[in-house]
Amino acid sequence: MADVSTATTSDDSRASDRAGVGRRIRRQRGLPGGRAVVGALLVSASAVAVFAAYLNATSEPATRYVVADGAIPPGTMIEDRQTALELFSAAPIDLLPPVDQRVFLVEELDALVGQVVIVALERGDLLQRSGVLEAGGVGDAQVMSFSVARADAVAGDLIPGERIDVLATYTLSGETFTAFIVRGVPLVGVEGGTGAGGGSVTLTVAVSSLEDVQALGHAVNTASVFVTRSTASAEDADRAPGAFVPSSDAPGPFPDPAAVLRPGSPPDEDGPSDEGTQAEDPEGGD
Repeated sequence: MADVSTATTSDDSRASDRAGVGRRIRRQRGLPGGRAVVGALLVSASAVAVFAAYLNATSEPATRYVVADGAIPPGTMIEDRQTALELFSAAPIDLLPPVDQRVFLVEELDALVGQVVIVALERGDLLQRSGVLEAGGVGDAQVMSFSVARADAVAGDLIPGERIDVLATYTLSGETFTAFIVRGVPLVGVEGGTGAGGGSVTLTVAVSSLEDVQALGHAVNTASVFVTRSTASAEDADRAPGAFVPSSDAPGPFPDPAAVLRPGSPPDEDGPSDEGTQAEDPEGGD
């Protein structure tokens, strides 16, 4: 008689062994460690920063500044808003302090009306605040240039927008004298003013009086000219002492231009005559 219970137990054991052989025990995965989390955050932050920098580099600057729309010579008068719109345009530019404080925002375009450009500008040049000057009569003036030795022009330490006095030294019959030619004229441009040593500078001035234009032109071609930084203002109406009046018997300015007659001019009927200047005979004469 067969042992049924023993056979059954033996079969169950073999089945259990087969089941144990086919099943694998896996270790449960835990959460990432602190270092891994921090590293992932740093990588993400770097990616965001790079993307933001890219967007910033490819986007147009928000601030717009006034730039020249073409070549603008010094002495150009900005008479009205229409003139300003024709001369200048707006350009989006990123500028850092303090450079951004030295130029005009496009919102300040109306502030340029009534001013004079005192520097040469090319297309695309930023208009700096030092590049314009209140008209103050300069707009109707004649612009002229002349060269002078750097040592005779405040060592070249002159900037556009200042006012200068021009003097000249003449030699007549072995005698030398110096006189003012023009006083308080606006300096429109300076070329060659930078640098040390000798050489010359070219000064561009705005001269409103035709007599002063003539006097200055005569002086720079016949005398030794030197320049000083002027104390005169735009409101000063003083004539330069010794302003030139043409005369056939003098090479340069007279101390009192009003007292000198032009060649061929008749004497002033109301002025003193030769007879009036003679001393009367104290005894009365015959």
